[in-house]
Amino acid sequence: MNQQLTEKALAKFEEARELDSTAAVPMLNQGIALLYLRKLPEAEEALKQAAAIDPNNVHIWYSLGLTHFTGDNPTLAIDDFNHALKIDPDDADTYYYLGSLYLNLKKYDDAIKEFESALQLNPLHASAEFGLASALQRSGKVAEAHEHLKRFQQITQTKVGTPLTVTYGEQGHNATVQDMLAPLQAAGPMIPVHFVAQTGSTAPADALPAAKNAAGGGACILDVEGKGDKNIVVMSQGDAAIRVYKALPSGALEEIPAQQTGLEISGQGIACAVGDYGNDGQPDLAVALSDRVVLFHNLGHGKFADVTKTVGIEQLNHPAGLTFVDFDHDGDLDLFVTGSPLASGKGPSVLWRNNGDSTFTEWTGPTGLAGSANTTGATLSDINNDRAVDLVVTGAGSAPTIYENQREGAFKAVSLYSDAALAPTLGVYVFDFNKDGWMDVAVTHAGSPGISLWRNVEGKHFERVSLPIAGATAAWGVTAIDFDNDGWIDLAAVIETAKGPELHVWRNRGPEGFEDVSDTLGLSGLKLVNPRSVVAADIDGDGAADLIVTQLNVAPLVLRNVGGNRNHSLRISLTGLADNKSAIGTKVEVFSNGRMQKFEVAGGSGYLSQGSTEILAGLGQAESADVVRLLWPTGVPQDELDVAANKPVALQELDRRGSSCPVLFGWDGNKYQFVSDVIGAAVVGHWVSPAATNKADPDEWVKVDGSQLKARNGYLSLRFGEPMEEINYIDQLRLVAVDHPEGTEVYPDDRFLNEPPFASGATVVASAETRPLAGAWDDQGHDVLALLAKRDHKYVRDFTNLKYAGYANMHTLTLDLGKWSSQNPLRLFMSGFIEYFSASSMYAAWQAGLQPISPFVEAELPDGTWKRVVDDMGFPAGLPRTIVVDLTGKLPQGTRRIRIKTNLQIYWDQVLVDNGPEQASNTRRIELPLATAHLAFRGYPQQVDGETPGDLTYHYDRISATGPFQWQRGSYTRYGDVTPLLQGVDNRYVIFGSGEEIDAEFSNASLPPLPAGWKRDYFFYANGFVKDMDFYEAMPFTVAQMPFHEMSTYPYPANEHYPEDTQSWQYRLDWNDRFESGERKQRFQFNYVPTESQPIIH
Repeated sequence: MNQQLTEKALAKFEEARELDSTAAVPMLNQGIALLYLRKLPEAEEALKQAAAIDPNNVHIWYSLGLTHFTGDNPTLAIDDFNHALKIDPDDADTYYYLGSLYLNLKKYDDAIKEFESALQLNPLHASAEFGLASALQRSGKVAEAHEHLKRFQQITQTKVGTPLTVTYGEQGHNATVQDMLAPLQAAGPMIPVHFVAQTGSTAPADALPAAKNAAGGGACILDVEGKGDKNIVVMSQGDAAIRVYKALPSGALEEIPAQQTGLEISGQGIACAVGDYGNDGQPDLAVALSDRVVLFHNLGHGKFADVTKTVGIEQLNHPAGLTFVDFDHDGDLDLFVTGSPLASGKGPSVLWRNNGDSTFTEWTGPTGLAGSANTTGATLSDINNDRAVDLVVTGAGSAPTIYENQREGAFKAVSLYSDAALAPTLGVYVFDFNKDGWMDVAVTHAGSPGISLWRNVEGKHFERVSLPIAGATAAWGVTAIDFDNDGWIDLAAVIETAKGPELHVWRNRGPEGFEDVSDTLGLSGLKLVNPRSVVAADIDGDGAADLIVTQLNVAPLVLRNVGGNRNHSLRISLTGLADNKSAIGTKVEVFSNGRMQKFEVAGGSGYLSQGSTEILAGLGQAESADVVRLLWPTGVPQDELDVAANKPVALQELDRRGSSCPVLFGWDGNKYQFVSDVIGAAVVGHWVSPAATNKADPDEWVKVDGSQLKARNGYLSLRFGEPMEEINYIDQLRLVAVDHPEGTEVYPDDRFLNEPPFASGATVVASAETRPLAGAWDDQGHDVLALLAKRDHKYVRDFTNLKYAGYANMHTLTLDLGKWSSQNPLRLFMSGFIEYFSASSMYAAWQAGLQPISPFVEAELPDGTWKRVVDDMGFPAGLPRTIVVDLTGKLPQGTRRIRIKTNLQIYWDQVLVDNGPEQASNTRRIELPLATAHLAFRGYPQQVDGETPGDLTYHYDRISATGPFQWQRGSYTRYGDVTPLLQGVDNRYVIFGSGEEIDAEFSNASLPPLPAGWKRDYFFYANGFVKDMDFYEAMPFTVAQMPFHEMSTYPYPANEHYPEDTQSWQYRLDWNDRFESGERKQRFQFNYVPTESQPIIH
């Protein structure tokens, strides 16, 4: 159920019921599953049978209440919820549903009483606040209603409370399936496992003596030779500050000579980090020495080159640790360096921002990451689960610092804990030890208690967790490891004691806490020489995690895991596509047998080290994972189902568009046919630089060819939906019939322009004299006239796409207009599409000094020089469509050749020239009234990609109910009739999200017959705004702030606000009462099935 595999869950519940027909819980669970499958009669029957067995089970009566509530049977629902209250009188959710039932029955006083009871029990009950505001509004208590609506908005926007939704797990705790056993079972007996220290190393014993408390000894796992192995990179001291080892079949280590790899450097090696900073598919190596940071670029074939000066990295601190991190989620890896200041007044840490062009810029100040006290270790994690990567930094301060990513501006610094008695910290590791989906933190200390573990309490604060440890005087390295593959993540650390250094491993026993099993694992007798870091990795590829312990200036100790692979495991390697190729920052959830494990692909971790970016997930005796769920750093969710255990699994990031625009389908008499996407220029809140967001154009006219729209029973039917994961705020929909003589074509004057005034939307007629170009040449001088002669999806595409989505090299399209007369209008009808830039790509391009250049037009003068005549020609605002470029009065007399220049990915399919006489008066426009508009969830029509990337269409008759998309948190417009909201531009929107659509029906009763020799096309008009979930969307995860037409920018300043007149308050309360938590559990995978659809029968 938690994985949204409801049909599969139902089968399990039915099986459990057959095994024990006297138990109520299987029947209850069966009823709940049927409820969420919307099989209401069957759900009611199962729940009644459960109630007959266990009449005092509050879950049964509550679920029956929901079943009757969903089935619009208020009398029975009220009885059910009242019965539930007799069993549990302290459940706020039950009072809320009673209030909602009374509100629907227009018993406002009763509704107010129930909502107030809910709020008395839970003052942060968001749904009860909204319900109370609605009841007060409808009972005439307007001022009180407004105050409670404001309270609701404050609760939801700050996430101190979450409204109830219609999704499983979000309709109250009494509506979740119940376990017949304890909710979270202990780990169970430990299988026989022990570690064997590898001997017979061929590593040279040319070590320099090391001080007992000296820093260094960092280690990284890196495939140095490019053979798919896990080589061990260790920081050392002297002429060979970097040593690289490979494991031989015998288990011994062999050093790979630095001369062979190019990793030649001398000094005191401290730390290392691995990451593909150039996104070329080859992981690079950054190392910290006592006096500098060095970046080695992976040339492939086992060769590396020092590129530190080339990329612009300098010594700005005395380095200690370092980690690659994509702090700004722009798809490339930045470098964070801890340490101590070079001079008084300087901070100890330095951030190097990746410019996206193989250079770095120091960016510590704008992010606030400099710190104060000396810093040591750093690792990345999304500590508060807000989809923005944070940093956890250890050091000389009273506690480690968590730097929370605010998406723009400086990070927010908070302390991990407030216990000043604990010694300063050195190593840090982040992992989810208790399976609650929140990343917990383990740190090592320079003194007592050696190591401490901190449980993340829903991102709000941390609570210390007891670890059985005695006699520790300090600790160094720390790592998570599931050594027995039982699915519970264990912990290992290098501990200093009065007797000397030791390696300890604590087994995670689930709810029973941790147990020190070092003796059982054969680790007690290890002889360690100045040990520092400990790293977990499956070095020999047998499916069980081994341990690597570094020792200052001597070869590392490899401890081979023997027996851990008696339980199954899943080895997952990841490769980013839109994200960094190393996948650093990706969240991974593995579901198996009803249990979940969560991982994050970290950069630096432990003590000055970095483990393998490969995920090794223990599965116990399960032979596969039901679901492997990925959330890539730029927000792309991805599900992989039924992933087999015990073999490597390589997963690449989906080539997925998260942002599009709402799309339009028209009923052509037989089926709904794709027309176009709409209002692509209406997106709000895209950061185009740290100081500016885009300017939205909220409306668009789109041509619907007459063949695409046919009447049925006197109505023209259009479907307008969201195929991805944006919020749509739709204010008005219109449809205009445009009648014109055969032999002419009509188009709306609409296109994407950077700044107002935007296009007029007026009708433009292409005369019968419209003709092809006389000549056309691409940027390379190739003749492309044939490509531009007709609309056939064969595009001019000679330019080179850059790595920033939507950007290309600056390129030119040269056109010969032929002979033309200045006595008539001169227009181009240009058909094509744009592969849109995203907010993230615009921000990343800005970092690299690249600005988007909209197409501009230059005219060739008689002397062969060129003069700019149009600064912003505009471009198609999305998928293939025709724009009108009016050159009337703009070209010097006699000019035949013009050229269009841009650095955007615009693909032209056809260009026609019209120099015929004005035809505007010879058309007829008739507005068709909107008869009905209905909002519902539809699902995701199948996307079909063309030969040219971005040239796509949709099949409306193949629909998936699920997809790799998410919902923003907040209040949406209720399903059903929304016609009144779409009649005018008044800031009263139909708000809908992923997979939802408006079914709009326009009456054609007022259409007159066509004159002889005429034809009829249509212009569809949409007015509204769009907001996506891009990282560089200003407010990506909430419906709020509500945009409005009078705002100066988005987000708007404090002195502006959405209208607060009576009509606007009433609109929000009466219409937007459908809530999304933003945390809906779902399957992030398409499953297309044939789906028939017909227009509404009037």
